[in-house]
Amino acid sequence: MKNQLARLPHLCVGLLALTALLPAPVSAAEPAQTPNPIGRVARLFNRKLVDTEDRIRWLQGRLDNLADFTEKPLKETIGWRCGLEDEATGDPWICLDFGKDISLDHLFLVPAQTQPGETNDLFPRRFRIEAATQEDFSDSRQIYRTGGMAHSSPQGFPVQINGDGGSARYVRLTLEEGHRRGLAGVCALSEIFVFSDRIPVSFGAKVTASHSVDVPGVWDPSFVVDGRTPLGVWQGGLWAPSHGDCLEVPGDNPKVEWVLDLGQEAPVDRVILFPYAVPELSGPGVIPPVLKLELAGKADFSDAKCIADTGPRDLPVDLTTPVVLPSPEAKGRYLRITSERAWQLGNRHLQALGEIEVWSGNRNLASGREVTAIHGGIEQPSEELTDGSGYRYQILPIHSWLTQLVERNHFRQEMDILSSARKTMASESELNTTWGAAIALGLTFLIPVAIVERRRLVSRTQLDKLRKRIASDLHDDIGSNLGSISLIARSAKRDLERLKGPDEVAHDLGEVETIARESSLAMRDIVWLLERRQDTIGDLVQRMRDCAARLLREVEYSLVCRSSKTTAKLTLDSKRHLFLFYKEALHNIVKHSKATLVTVRLYDARDRLVMEVSDNGIGLPRDAEDQMAAVKKLTDRARVLEGTLHVESSPGAGTTLRLSVKRTSLMATKATANE
Repeated sequence: MKNQLARLPHLCVGLLALTALLPAPVSAAEPAQTPNPIGRVARLFNRKLVDTEDRIRWLQGRLDNLADFTEKPLKETIGWRCGLEDEATGDPWICLDFGKDISLDHLFLVPAQTQPGETNDLFPRRFRIEAATQEDFSDSRQIYRTGGMAHSSPQGFPVQINGDGGSARYVRLTLEEGHRRGLAGVCALSEIFVFSDRIPVSFGAKVTASHSVDVPGVWDPSFVVDGRTPLGVWQGGLWAPSHGDCLEVPGDNPKVEWVLDLGQEAPVDRVILFPYAVPELSGPGVIPPVLKLELAGKADFSDAKCIADTGPRDLPVDLTTPVVLPSPEAKGRYLRITSERAWQLGNRHLQALGEIEVWSGNRNLASGREVTAIHGGIEQPSEELTDGSGYRYQILPIHSWLTQLVERNHFRQEMDILSSARKTMASESELNTTWGAAIALGLTFLIPVAIVERRRLVSRTQLDKLRKRIASDLHDDIGSNLGSISLIARSAKRDLERLKGPDEVAHDLGEVETIARESSLAMRDIVWLLERRQDTIGDLVQRMRDCAARLLREVEYSLVCRSSKTTAKLTLDSKRHLFLFYKEALHNIVKHSKATLVTVRLYDARDRLVMEVSDNGIGLPRDAEDQMAAVKKLTDRARVLEGTLHVESSPGAGTTLRLSVKRTSLMATKATANE
């Protein structure tokens, strides 16, 4: 209450201070924040400023949902670099041979990382891209050519080039203007991705180039089709608890096999292995240094054939990217990945993978399949290697990931331009409005605001007293009475049993005791719901634990909270409806399900709070119209919370109730925290 009463003097002081600050320009508020009073008035007369801020907010919302951009420089197999000692020898070029004709839809050029001592990433200033079906390019056609202005540095982001959809086996990039770094015509690329119907066809392509400046293990034309870029793992912004599979093995017996049943015999184009994120390391991930991949049609691998391996060199140690292993013209049902050597972390020997993808065209055959790790004759099944998550986040298809990065770059550039313009417009508009707004606010709004604020304070005080009085009466009077009833019933039951009275009377007294005790506990729940001090998500979780311990005495249960907003305050209504929803769900389990295991989860999903209650019982009963009457009250509470309720229940398969509510509908604001 002290903070509330202090607001009136603050309003007066703020208005008086406003006139003293008039000579200085009023800084523009960030678009995501509520503008100051002067800003509100200024925006009434400047529609362009409002439209600009709306656009910035929209862009920021889109950026929050796109793949994150974080550069992770490579130490090995960086890409291709070229330079001219003699400019008369012709322009440098690099050519990709896909081995067969494909439909050319999209190309993505990923710039090489900025090298020490360089000022930019050496992305080509001018270039052209041609496609052909003949090796000598006698039937070539131009796909792209830099226009009038030289291409600026993409700042590490990939550059998208649309194909013409025509048939092509060869794609050639020719440098027309590069950089001068001792040599003329210097440029560098990390990767060239080529897609046909969203399928990457450039992995493992045959690469030829001219005027290459090669450094063994660092710069080579073949490195532009190995899938390694300084942009990290192909992942989105959704956090995932899955890390993959990690086995710590002895140094004298490190061999591990991962076996996967694809479900059916199918052609395999490529296998992609994602690194395992070791909690002790914040940078590179873990993949065994040497791997062999075998595909078979029989489960005992008697007809196995090697479809790919990591080659004579160990995999790079800076594994911040997936490992792409093309496997052309391979067909089978069972995949075996064999590692003879472990990855070392100090004295520890680790055999680990983050995710396995087995692609046939644009379909991941491994998705959702169980993988069995075999070491020393012991089999360990795992589903975390094919769940679509790895390296702490959700994995995206390579085409979607690149497209999102390109989109992020476009939005970022637009936001930089709009933010600068918005700041200038806001400063000018607010300064021009300050004089009139200060007088209008001082004379017109000060007295009404004071009256309204006082009424709100009085109303809050009265409401708070009423809540405390009701809670006190419930706890002291009704709680005492119910406790007395329970004690009397218990004492009478004991006397009756001692005197060997009628069993029916003893049973009825037991029922009276039970009802009184349960009513007393329910009354305590109501008192808690009226309590304002215990209104955070953490308080709700603790109360949920107490309720579960009371209602599920004869059932094994677990309650897990994965929300990162446990200190956020809930409104009284949302706290009440959430708790009563949960309590009703437990009552349904006790009454209908005959469950032996109950799992309760509370977690975040983007901007929503999700409460999930599941059991292994017989499912919810259905009426003559095949409707589940037991969830009617739960549906009503979900509707009041403006949330969604998803029910999964079938006879003998248990029941799952999943309530999803926007946090903005649950959380108390400054204006409602004390109501």
